[in-house]
Amino acid sequence: MEAYVLETKKREKTGKEIAKKLRRKGLIPAVLYGHKGTKALSVRDLDFKKMFEKIGEHSIISLDIEGDEKAEVIVKDFQLDPVKRNIIHVDFFEIERGKVLRTEVPIKIVGVSKGVKKGGILELFLRDLEIECLPKDIPESITINIEELDLGDSLHVRDIEVGPRVTLISNPEQVVVTIGSPTVIKVPVAEEEKVAEVAVAPAEGEIPPETEKTE
Repeated sequence: MEAYVLETKKREKTGKEIAKKLRRKGLIPAVLYGHKGTKALSVRDLDFKKMFEKIGEHSIISLDIEGDEKAEVIVKDFQLDPVKRNIIHVDFFEIERGKVLRTEVPIKIVGVSKGVKKGGILELFLRDLEIECLPKDIPESITINIEELDLGDSLHVRDIEVGPRVTLISNPEQVVVTIGSPTVIKVPVAEEEKVAEVAVAPAEGEIPPETEKTE
């Protein structure tokens, strides 16, 4: 997996007020966790968004810390503003080359299943798979071809092949995708339509039919 370079700066002070000041300057507060300890950092909002939109959450990033230090990391977590939905905090996790890493990678669905062609409904239950491998072997995504799935068929984690250098950690019995039958809504039809009888009051001066006298 290719590593992308991201420039960051050290933060000497931390706290909510400091974080607010950084955001007003167009910076995102960040923390680097790893075997060398913890570092408080900041990254330019525009730089991170541009990179994040391109590579997503699970790619390896090469952090350039003020030109003095470098660290290969993955985005472990991030926090969104509950209203504006922009990223307001990032957690980076430092990886070690040659050491097995546990992480998640996105699932990529390809093909149109037999069941969907018959009117079935594709239901996706997992969007990411947890894997374990060396950092250099982390795939961009795990591709699943669903062309052979028919109505009622399901694909489980145990059915997925990821190659000899990657180990799936996700529960093997977990359903990843299923092809459901189309839902038919039956509307009950009454055997006989009942017509409501409405009593109409006679007009003023009119004799009701049941009391009308014959001459």
